[in-house]
Amino acid sequence: MDPHPGWARVGYQGEPGAYSEEAALAVLPNATTVGFPTFTRAFDALESREVDAAVLPVENSLGGIVQEVNDLMWERSGVRISGEVVHPVRHCLLGRGEPVVRALSHPQALLQCRRFLEARNIQAVTFHDTAGAARAVAEGMVMGSAAIASSAAARRYGLKILAEGIQDDDSNQTRFVIVDRGAAAAPGAGLTKASLAFIGAHKPGSLVSALQCFSARSINLTRLDSRPVPSRPWQYRFYVDFEIVDAAAAVEALQALAVEATEVKLFGSYPAAE
Repeated sequence: MDPHPGWARVGYQGEPGAYSEEAALAVLPNATTVGFPTFTRAFDALESREVDAAVLPVENSLGGIVQEVNDLMWERSGVRISGEVVHPVRHCLLGRGEPVVRALSHPQALLQCRRFLEARNIQAVTFHDTAGAARAVAEGMVMGSAAIASSAAARRYGLKILAEGIQDDDSNQTRFVIVDRGAAAAPGAGLTKASLAFIGAHKPGSLVSALQCFSARSINLTRLDSRPVPSRPWQYRFYVDFEIVDAAAAVEALQALAVEATEVKLFGSYPAAE
């Protein structure tokens, strides 16, 4: 996706050197990046116009869904998904040279390197961010610790790369969405993917009926997962991504879904990542 001319400041979750910052710079190389400690703060900054857009992870090819971002898209108003980027993730074990007995990192990164850590009896210790873990190790907060982060984080915080490419699968990638302010775009020319969430009617066959809105029009779903609805025991919200081949058929599917489901929120239509 081409950088939007109005996006001068772009937010991400994490500290400088985080994979999210790398993804933001990959898609918006001329923007000023601004890190935030949590996804909630990144959304707050977007809504308050502290940043013009945010690049946030929604799923990883090994670790699965980053659900908090998806939930915030449902909860917040006035924001939309206007693009995506798929960024390769190459994890490194970073340290100061001392023997490693524990590794600090974000839970997703620890999950993606589980076999490497278990084979070496290295204890996995969760931290709020990969780059933040690297900074903590560089500052000597815990003896005998290393961090799992990027090679860029090693350079930024002056750490040694003790091992490179330690993820359990070399195909490891994270999908990020570009979130900005405005109304979600309906399927149309040049928009090849869409994201939404819906709550089905609480009756037998409601999910099948909802999904038939897409299958009856030969629309391919690229993602489907569910989350419990707060304060409504045993009811679920479903998150869907789908390909847009025929914009008219996609619009018809959304209209049909609005009839079948009790609540629908379109997050946006946008060019799919290559």
